Formats: sequence, structure tokens, C-alpha cells
Amino acid sequence: MAVLARIPGPNGAVLIGDAEPVRVMALVGTTSSRDEGLESEKVSRLAVYSNRPDVVADLSIRSSRKPLWRRIVEAGLPAATLPIYTARSENDRIDRRALLDRAVEQVEGGVGMITIHPTATKAIIDVARQDRGLPWTSRGGGLIIRDLLAGTSAENAYLAILPDLVSLANRVGVTISIGATFRSATVLDADDRAQRMELLMQAELAAELLAEGCSVVIEGPGHAAPGAIGSLARQMRQAGCPVMPLGPIPTDLAVGHDHVSAAIGATLLGLEGAAHILAAVTREEHTGGVPTIASTLEAVDAARVAAHVINLQRLGAGPKDVAVALARSENRTCVAGRSRRGCSRCGHACPL
Repeated sequence: MAVLARIPGPNGAVLIGDAEPVRVMALVGTTSSRDEGLESEKVSRLAVYSNRPDVVADLSIRSSRKPLWRRIVEAGLPAATLPIYTARSENDRIDRRALLDRAVEQVEGGVGMITIHPTATKAIIDVARQDRGLPWTSRGGGLIIRDLLAGTSAENAYLAILPDLVSLANRVGVTISIGATFRSATVLDADDRAQRMELLMQAELAAELLAEGCSVVIEGPGHAAPGAIGSLARQMRQAGCPVMPLGPIPTDLAVGHDHVSAAIGATLLGLEGAAHILAAVTREEHTGGVPTIASTLEAVDAARVAAHVINLQRLGAGPKDVAVALARSENRTCVAGRSRRGCSRCGHACPL
């Protein structure tokens, strides 16, 4: 049973755990100044969307006078961030004080969850380099790895400030997400030595943070073939806290349709008991393009379908499921919203 986690927001906290419905997190973020208008509009549209997400993550990698996460909070949505993205660094070396200050700024400004990457170690780096064609694919974890390889310190920057982050999280009541630096970049590398080493470290860190009274989730795999998902789920459940999978994407051949692929992977993982908050992956995930507003909303819709399928197994049919079944029975039609028999598709051959 995963310990309950909570992500506070302007209008109350989002609860995450085995006894709660699976949640959905939309992703926005700026890469350059040209993106600001588009990404701000995404936040506005998500806030009033009929199928609105439970959380919105700001993945911006550039600082601005008004960070996107502030717009998310002002729009009334729980916000999530990655402090490493906009913390000061020079020549690949991370300023530890600046990293902590960024986390403090975001959390005290209303962000409900921060993702950190404390599992990047030289031991796992070496294994990933030996075993994989593409050693790592995590953007935030990659920044920590650069710092380690630059020789700033033998210690992961996040581990260096972890006691301060724990104190901050407990003081403000926010969730710490333990990021997946070594999630695989292709389905062929899923559940390999590097990923298993990281999953074990994530579980150990989660246990430590839970013992300190923190609200914790762990990030899950990015790419994983269907046959690897059961094993990954078993390992992630060992953490004893909710899981936030980034997909997983179960095929590398769905370019342009990764919102579908990710929804399938999330469903498979969720049916194994290891998906509690789903990241809404867009169709542009592997096209190199910036997601449009339409595809961002589409990704949320796809993740909602996956979440509901998982909920059917975990929590059983809800009032809406029952209402659909009753309407079909009473009206003798499978057409949504229709109150009389027949449709143009089946015509006289309608079996209902």
C-alpha cells in the first residue's frame, strides 16, 4: 500500500495514493522567449478545460520576470517544478546555494511539488555508459551528471542540499518527487542494470524521506517494452510511495502518436499497481516540435482515459460508468447521448 502523498494547490491539495483516483499532470514550459505567449495561453486553456488536469508542471529551462509556475498558481492549479532547470550554473557546475534558493523561491511561491534528481551517482553513470548506447535521457538528471563529471564535487548536488530540502518540504507541506535520471531512452534498455540500481536507490531515499515525515512520490520509467513493465512495477512498489510514470512509452515506433503509446504504457503499469499520477505525454514527444495547445489538451484527454481504466480495476465502476450502462439498456442504443434506437452506422441491422 503506497503511503498517501499530497500536492497542495491554491484551491486545496491533490491527494495521491492507492485509495485515490489516478491523477493527471499536464506539462508546459518555455525554452526561449518566443514560447512565453504560447505556454501562458496553454495554462489559461488548461485552467478552464472541461477535462482539466489535476496538476500542471512547469518544465521551463529559462528564467523570466514572471515564471510560468506563478501563472499556474494564479490560474488556480496545483503547480510542479524542477528547480535545477533555472538554477544558476557556470561551465556545467551547479551552484548549490542557488539550487536551494530556487527551490525555496518556488515552494514558498506556491509550488506544490518539486522534482529532484538525487540518484545520479558515478557508479550508475559508469554502468549506464557500459551497457547502453544512449546512457541517459533525463534532462534534469543530465544537468546533475554534467556537474558530477565537471569535478565540482564527488557528491550529487541534490544530496548535498537534501537535509535543507526535507526541512523546507516539511515546513511548507509540499511533495518531493524523486526523479528518474536513468530511465531508459529506448524500450531495449528498460529494466537493465542501471535502471535497477536507480530504482533501488529511489526506494531507499523514499524510505528515508518518509521517515522524516515528507510527502514523497517517485518518478517511473520513460520507455519500457510491455514485457518489462511487470518487473519495473514490482521494483517501484518497493518504495512504498506513489509512482509518477513518464509514460512509460511501450514502443519507440509511435512517433507522432506518443500520446496514444504513453496512455497504453501507463495503463499497463497502472494495472500492475505502480501508476498514481500520469504525465500527459503529447504527440510531439519525439518529433522535436513544441506541443501545440490542441495537442496538450489531447494529451490530457488520453491520460484521463488511461487513468479511468486503471481506476476501474482499483476502485471499481463509478456513477458515470453505471449511468452509461443504464442509458444503453433503457434506450437500446450504444450512441452516446441518444435516447432512441438506431443510428446511421448499423441501420436496420442494429442488434440492440
